[in-house]
Amino acid sequence: MPSIDAFLARYPAGYIEIMGSVSVQLIYFVFGLLIEQFLRPSYKSSTTPKMILQSLQNHLVATSIHALYVFLLGGGSVLTKTFTLPYQPPTWTELLTHLTIGIILRDIIFWTIHRLWHSSASVYNLVHAKHHEVLHPGEHHVWTISYMGVVDFVFLYGMPVVLVAKALEMNLLTVLVFAFVSSVGEQVKLVWGDEAHDEHHLDGGGCFGAYGLMDWVLGTGGRGIEGDVKQA
Repeated sequence: MPSIDAFLARYPAGYIEIMGSVSVQLIYFVFGLLIEQFLRPSYKSSTTPKMILQSLQNHLVATSIHALYVFLLGGGSVLTKTFTLPYQPPTWTELLTHLTIGIILRDIIFWTIHRLWHSSASVYNLVHAKHHEVLHPGEHHVWTISYMGVVDFVFLYGMPVVLVAKALEMNLLTVLVFAFVSSVGEQVKLVWGDEAHDEHHLDGGGCFGAYGLMDWVLGTGGRGIEGDVKQA
């Protein structure tokens, strides 16, 4: 793959990862628009321009933080170290294994952080309350999945992907696929119905995971846990 090798040799690893991250986010936005236009059943939207703007702002700020961190590292890699030349894409076994493990680990991290947000009224009000301004997710544009405070977004949607990718030392291609699957999965759930997510937004407790695995294992898929901060 001489063209890929030339590209990897020309730019520092960290900046290539930023290019990949931005590309995945752009695909995520386009994918969401296509779902809204062609696949989603008709619904009455409660989404406001403010919500869309906040959602887009979160992606911009998170990407800026990523870029700043890479700059401080002198262009070093944040997500993976598989930049040896000549570049070798992952085998199908490696790709599928890392994606499977990655999705499981992402759900564990997402559940843990999300559970923490609901364990304290002060933490909930400071970090997570904005996201719960959306009472009925099924009545909103898919982009409002990202409607929350910046800190909330970075911890729930940025950090799990970064930690998992680095822990598994994913191949560059695997990182991009993992980031895409992680981002569009909730869009798909929202379009075709996600009762657990709806209940969480109405009740404010339970259903803390991204995919339901941790909620199933720990029995938190119901109406919440005693002592949790409920819907404000």
